[in-house]
Amino acid sequence: MNIWTNGIDYTTQQPLTDPIPLHEFGDRLQTGLQRNASALRQLQAQTTGHVSFRNELERARSANLNDPATAGWTFLIHKHNPNRSALVERLKPLALHRGMRDPSLPLTFSGEQPEDWFDWMHQNYMSIRPGDLPHYVLIVGGPDEIPFHFQSLLAGCAAVGRVAFDRLEDLSAYIEKVIELEKRQAPVVSRKCVLFAPDGGVLDATHFSHRYMAKPLSGQIQDLGYEVEKLFDNDATKKRLLDALIDSSPALVYTASHGIAATSSTLDVQKRVNGGVCCQHVQADHISTWLLTADDVPSDVAFLEGGVFFQFACYGYGTPAESDFAHWIGGNTCNSSEDFVSALPKRLLMHPRGPIAYIGHVDTAWLHGFADPDDPFILDTWQERMAPFRFSINSLFSAVPVGRALLEMNRRYNFCNSLLTNTFDRLERGKLQMKDVRDSLVQTFITRSDAQNYMLLGDPGALLRIPLPS
Repeated sequence: MNIWTNGIDYTTQQPLTDPIPLHEFGDRLQTGLQRNASALRQLQAQTTGHVSFRNELERARSANLNDPATAGWTFLIHKHNPNRSALVERLKPLALHRGMRDPSLPLTFSGEQPEDWFDWMHQNYMSIRPGDLPHYVLIVGGPDEIPFHFQSLLAGCAAVGRVAFDRLEDLSAYIEKVIELEKRQAPVVSRKCVLFAPDGGVLDATHFSHRYMAKPLSGQIQDLGYEVEKLFDNDATKKRLLDALIDSSPALVYTASHGIAATSSTLDVQKRVNGGVCCQHVQADHISTWLLTADDVPSDVAFLEGGVFFQFACYGYGTPAESDFAHWIGGNTCNSSEDFVSALPKRLLMHPRGPIAYIGHVDTAWLHGFADPDDPFILDTWQERMAPFRFSINSLFSAVPVGRALLEMNRRYNFCNSLLTNTFDRLERGKLQMKDVRDSLVQTFITRSDAQNYMLLGDPGALLRIPLPS
């Protein structure tokens, strides 16, 4: 059995890393747990506290949590952002549309260090009276101001999204789009979903995401009563994907592929291409024919108007300067010289006739590969991993604001942190042997990675409006 990374190097066009044998991955993970045991216990306590707080709040509140106007909506901005006044002014129409009482009084972040984040949560969010506590929180700014991991931690308490545009005009374009679409008399999307999944063969990670993620999801979505356009294997080309999105209005596009990473290129190149969708190709193809980036999104026609884009791939959402996985399994620690949100989702959201939200992955995505892809027990393993993804899709198709679509991801993050902590403690006390729990420990870690690193770009209160069945 092997553990695969789901990503392609922009320069070499080869996998970012070679597959790691399961036993080696497990040994490196055990060493990482020993090295980070104290931090993991602290994180486990924090996430458990946040999820418990959220669960109690949801039970206690009479407000409809699927309505941002009654459940409460606010935004979070860095206290010393040089454009703070201008950003608040641009956000004011959305804040008033969401029922925020005073848009001049958002939550503020002052650059607290990770060890102080739990205190920030208690002092600035969890201490607010339950009746006044805003359930929806929109982070404003990039990870250089408000870190990715802070977003993940806050999502344990609230429905969280982020906007991080390069220009104020782009923020305004997004806000105007969201408000205009919600005020329209009829939805602009159709009862259709596009599923996109290249397949590089049994020695490539995409074989498993195609066979055990995309295919089962297509059946689930059809059972919900939606038309599914399946762009699988040799049909998962860049041209077919663009054709499916240009001047078209599916409610959801779900891509399961490699993401690109320009690890050895300049920061400008990384910001332009990292997280791009790697489409089906042969080795001789020029990269421009199979890599979809922000530069390929047209500006003069509708492109997934009013829908949601969900991307299963490395770096789709963003790139952290230092990979979180280096702390756990070793290897190269440097992805880039700074943290940043990927260009493709930003381009999608600023498009005046583009999607309302994007869900994607930060950092490297790991895939639990298998020696025999025809093993009948593989599906059982994937069923467990797929639960949060299935929940997200069901939520999006159930008139639930996009910020609540990752609820199961957040709960899974807490559960896996607890499970890792408990397993490690039992290993240390000699109650378990590594050879007996290696496979489950690795699977838990990979599932935890998914849950921690899938995040929402866009307003968490935005709603996917879908027409009723005819």
